[in-house]
Amino acid sequence: MNGGFPLQMPLSTTSAKDIEMWLAAQVAAITGLSTDQVDVTQPFAEYGLDSLKAVTLVADLEYWLGLDLPATLFWDFPTIEAVAKVLTSS
Repeated sequence: MNGGFPLQMPLSTTSAKDIEMWLAAQVAAITGLSTDQVDVTQPFAEYGLDSLKAVTLVADLEYWLGLDLPATLFWDFPTIEAVAKVLTSS
């Protein structure tokens, strides 16, 4: 099960940790925090991501991974850790 969205390719070469690190870096860049200050278990909302920033970040993640992802990904899976797990689970 892949969370109900179509994957274009398997994530066999991208680990959950890779995705967590990438997303943490993106959230840090958006918020002005250091990557050390981004906790992958905290909800995206805790970092003040509004809907426009969240949808933009999902689009960037889609591009990076080469996947079709729902715009609601961060609402369906509200933490970096949850997103990484669902994207790498079979």
